Amino acid sequence: MEFTSICLAVAATLSIQPERRQFFRYEAFNLSCTVSGSFSGWTVMRNASEIFSPCEDWGRLNRTSCINRSVYKSDSGLYWCQSERGECSNILNITINTGVVILESPALPVTVGDDVTLRCSYKERYASNSSSDFLAAFYSNGTFIGKDAAGKMILKNVLMSNKGFYKCQHPDKGESLESWLEVKDKPQLNLPPNPSSAPPITMTSLLCTIMLFIIYTIIFIVCAIIYRRWARG
Repeated sequence: MEFTSICLAVAATLSIQPERRQFFRYEAFNLSCTVSGSFSGWTVMRNASEIFSPCEDWGRLNRTSCINRSVYKSDSGLYWCQSERGECSNILNITINTGVVILESPALPVTVGDDVTLRCSYKERYASNSSSDFLAAFYSNGTFIGKDAAGKMILKNVLMSNKGFYKCQHPDKGESLESWLEVKDKPQLNLPPNPSSAPPITMTSLLCTIMLFIIYTIIFIVCAIIYRRWARG
């Protein structure tokens, strides 16, 4: 069953903390649903391995949030908020990497003009903390785009052309899976017309306006004289 077949209208926003698309095994993340009005009748859903299930089946629902602790490969999938009436939110595609390298990239769409940070993280198996203190290589749609000794890359002033799949590579421990970076246009502002941008009044237009004013004035005076003579009998 496709997601689009069960979504009647987009009426909520789903966010995730930490705000990224990839996670190491045994990490945790928190999904929060923002809706207008009451959260009653809403829940956080997911599609993992073609199985649709609510938060109560795989996490802990806390008001408008769903907490997923100690994640596993089976937790990879699509996540969204859904109401009893079939309304829904945006979709987050979350991946649990069983390897030791992940790419930390924005889970939500970024806007044209934003600065976006991509971070490459390495974590030993069963270790509690990860590190980005190594020379990481970064790739966009399979093409090498640069290296950084601090394990991160900043995409300055992103454009629509920056949309695509990204991954990173540790010099010795392998590479991450790919994550999609979504870029959206800036919202268009409907500003009132600028008075200074109005076309200038030409001499011809000014003369025509004056002549029309004189003609209407003469007609008004003639009509007033005729009316007075008619009124006097």
